[in-house]
Amino acid sequence: MLKGLVICFAVLFAQLAVLSAIDARFYNAQDARQITSTQLAPNKEEEGDDLPGSHS
Repeated sequence: MLKGLVICFAVLFAQLAVLSAIDARFYNAQDARQITSTQLAPNKEEEGDDLPGSHS
């Protein structure tokens, strides 16, 4: 009976380790997709910078 419990817990921890690794890889891949798909908006010029006659 003790041997069965040890095997059961060993299998349980092995499954948890595999699922944790898969979850970490999936989470990192999802972050990478969000970073590459995010587009930065161009910076708007401030109103004070657009004075007439200030352009060379």
